[in-house]
Amino acid sequence: MKYQFDTKQNHYAIAALLLYAIYRSRDKRRFKVSPEMWGQIDRFVKSSAKRSRNLPQFIDTLMPKLCCPSINPRWMQIGITGRVIDVGNGELIEFSKTNSEGREFLTSILETDDTNDVLNALYKETTYIVLLVRDRLEREKPIENNFNVEEESL
Repeated sequence: MKYQFDTKQNHYAIAALLLYAIYRSRDKRRFKVSPEMWGQIDRFVKSSAKRSRNLPQFIDTLMPKLCCPSINPRWMQIGITGRVIDVGNGELIEFSKTNSEGREFLTSILETDDTNDVLNALYKETTYIVLLVRDRLEREKPIENNFNVEEESL
């Protein structure tokens, strides 16, 4: 598992991580959960990836579509190092949301050598990337109460 997504491929994990951080950081009052939400997200990701030449451009294009004013460092940190462990019987344990090295801003992820592979995955394999994010969100549901996000100062 890379970045807690059910994949061994680095470019898929990075693509899912970007979508995860933006989705979690969205304004929930403006972009609400609805039956057609994931179809919209699929279309938004595909169109954003199609028009982007690099990962920062992809983020800039996708954020307004998902009503995300800025990416919350907590979701970036949880996306990268937050651990949700399945102990085999369906019970999820261990959640870490502290970082002794400071807050995470995805800058190292954006400098990946896999940029073209990540953008291709986002454009050509959009549904798979969305499914990776949805799978992780489902696994996190039992510990959702630990994700109480308070506004953080920059």
